[in-house]
Amino acid sequence: MARTTLAINFFAEDITVALRNEFMDAVDYEAASMNIQMLEADIARLNTQVTNLKNNQNKTEEEKAVALADLEQKIEDKTAAVVEFKSETERLQSVYDKVITTMSQKNKDGYGNSKDVVRTVLRVLGSWNNSKLTKYAIIPAFESPALHDALETIHILSKADENGAVIMSDDVKAAYKKVSAELETIIKVTFSLPFETSYTSKTRVKLTAEDKKLLNDCYIKSFRNKYDIDEETGKVSFKKRQINTLVKGKMNKQTKKMEYDYSALASTISEIVIKHYFAD
Repeated sequence: MARTTLAINFFAEDITVALRNEFMDAVDYEAASMNIQMLEADIARLNTQVTNLKNNQNKTEEEKAVALADLEQKIEDKTAAVVEFKSETERLQSVYDKVITTMSQKNKDGYGNSKDVVRTVLRVLGSWNNSKLTKYAIIPAFESPALHDALETIHILSKADENGAVIMSDDVKAAYKKVSAELETIIKVTFSLPFETSYTSKTRVKLTAEDKKLLNDCYIKSFRNKYDIDEETGKVSFKKRQINTLVKGKMNKQTKKMEYDYSALASTISEIVIKHYFAD
């Protein structure tokens, strides 16, 4: 089977087959690295489930044994997969280091591509066949309170007219402009390579209006209804709709401050961006 080579639109014009293969090795390295991150997170979650299961007072010892065996098998399988991916990164390490060094090398004026951006581009490309990896693509970990606040204004805090359309108040109009501006900054800083290398030409990702609309369309993932039960009367009352968005907020019980998980938002932006790396 021929080697998989991504048909990206920013390979250097005079790139050789050898250099193209080195670039793809670097993509494979980052894909393996993201798989390790994902698997280790899975293993940590499974270990927590094991602990909770052992402390569960509502299951019989027989039920616990069956469930425990299943969890331990999953941990064993994922641990074996981590070993395989670590072996892959060790095999590719020297070529990967060369690609990263070359692509982030500074010119005589002291300018060059950011190492973090180079890694992000490689990671976005490395997630092409596994969307579960996209949450790990952006280096360093992505967060954007300004983008989050603007998206909340549009999709959560806004009002609807009698036909269900969002009322375009001044706040909503301003929020749409803010989303557009924040996205353009994020794309420029996080996903673009402004300097040529022996592997790549310059690439400046530019989102289209349709891309921005798609992010807005995806911001609300789902909703669920919440209910209250009166323990004395047994009466069930509707409490509220809980809207689930691409950003999860959780109150830190110790600091009493809200903490936000931007990974789903980062994943969606990466999924939108990757199209622009490929030739039409």
